[in-house]
Amino acid sequence: MVLRAAYELAVPLLPNYPSRFSRQDGFTEPQLFACLVLREHQKKSYRGIEALLDDSREWLADIGLTRAPDHNTLCRAFGRLIRRGLMNRMLDQQAAWAEVRGLIQGRVKPIALDSSMFESRHVSRHFEKRCRQTSASAAKAARRRGRRKKRPEIRPVAVVLPHRRLIATAAER
Repeated sequence: MVLRAAYELAVPLLPNYPSRFSRQDGFTEPQLFACLVLREHQKKSYRGIEALLDDSREWLADIGLTRAPDHNTLCRAFGRLIRRGLMNRMLDQQAAWAEVRGLIQGRVKPIALDSSMFESRHVSRHFEKRCRQTSASAAKAARRRGRRKKRPEIRPVAVVLPHRRLIATAAER
């Protein structure tokens, strides 16, 4: 179901191939996007989703594939497909679908979709620890700056050498 829904979302928004010079006998961008969504949903690696799709030929047939994409193909497709403007269009399309299906009543702005499955107020312990460490190090640096003594000002001194007159600082002597 996830694979089919991702494919239906991607078909109107993605071109079939990234370039007109691309091989036209391979996988289309919407098909690769659907595979990548399934990868995230199943929390698998690229090799793991390749093995899962190899074992699930009926899933592949749902999106028009005869064989599973290679893990390298999926990795390269991920780099191409994850672009800010493209993802914003997909999120807009997903919000429109939710509105049509009655999951959102009217236009509520701003709308946020999160795939982490946590509540919006959830903060991880790791994040809290890093925040404490950052604020502690900033406070320590501020204390260090306050304790520093002013360095004595170094003034130029005239030094007379045979045949030349040089100006040197006291630190150079």
